[in-house]
Amino acid sequence: MFRNPLTIGIDIGHHSIKAVALRQKKSELELVAFAEVELPTPVLNNQGSVNAPALLSAVRKLKKGLPFGARRAVLALPDSAIISKVIQLDSHLTEEESVFAVEQAISASSPFPVEELRLDFFPIPAESFGEPAQTHPVQVYAARRENVDSRVDALRQVRLSPTVVELQTHALVWLEQYLAERQGRDGDWGVVDIGQTATAIGIRGPTGSVYRRELAMGCEAMAQIAQSLPVGGGNASRAELFTKQLADQLKRQLQLYSTTYPRSPLQGIWLSGGGQHHVIEEMLARMLSISVRRIEPLFGFRRSAKLDLMLEGGSFGQFAVAAGLAIRGCRE
Repeated sequence: MFRNPLTIGIDIGHHSIKAVALRQKKSELELVAFAEVELPTPVLNNQGSVNAPALLSAVRKLKKGLPFGARRAVLALPDSAIISKVIQLDSHLTEEESVFAVEQAISASSPFPVEELRLDFFPIPAESFGEPAQTHPVQVYAARRENVDSRVDALRQVRLSPTVVELQTHALVWLEQYLAERQGRDGDWGVVDIGQTATAIGIRGPTGSVYRRELAMGCEAMAQIAQSLPVGGGNASRAELFTKQLADQLKRQLQLYSTTYPRSPLQGIWLSGGGQHHVIEEMLARMLSISVRRIEPLFGFRRSAKLDLMLEGGSFGQFAVAAGLAIRGCRE
């Protein structure tokens, strides 16, 4: 019997590239490997495009830490590099007519010509919109071809086969859903992923929709906080100020979520990302009036004794997006 193929989730960040390799094993997912390569200089710019030669060099190093023969890969684009739009389509259009209608709708709102974009779209269950039967709502995502193709080409050059390009916040939601199923947990929870330069928020809403936001605040804020404190200001003071700044930004987003989905109150949030250790959980929970917990994405999978030893005593919150992408690929 052939073994199930590996799926690799690859998260291209500003300061490192992370990978998580999973395999379906009966009803569970097995963690086979994980790897991270730090970048001497960033490969991403603020527009979401990449430095292709630098990315290729980093991916070559990353692949050395992955199982030999692993091919299937899933990538993510930062939400800031995505154009998102909900449009109404006639329910009786053919597939070709639907594609044309989507292209027309995007071309009217995109700053880029539609020829320079890659598009994806899918119907949204109409119950939440109450629209007449002759039309239905469609979620459309668009990204510049350059941003997608440069990432895909780099992986193909090292003999990886990208099968899906997902949104970063959607990867967080895939991870949260998987862990909720494993833990038998009810209620709506979101994930707040604190990266080096930005913080991503992903919350699964009703009918499969995703509430997603990206905040211009990350670990780099700690350096600014340190400069603002008097000499001798300790780690506790920095963590308190960082937590307060994060809470102030999250409050606005969670209020907007509650307004958008009044029938799906949020029970709590998971903290992930390399900056999760900067946050005082109890303080954040008190300021937001919801539960707050840290997520350790690599501990939610079946794994070998060897990997248990590698994970022992460590914190691996920075692998949340890569883990969510690998889960996404395994569910294909």
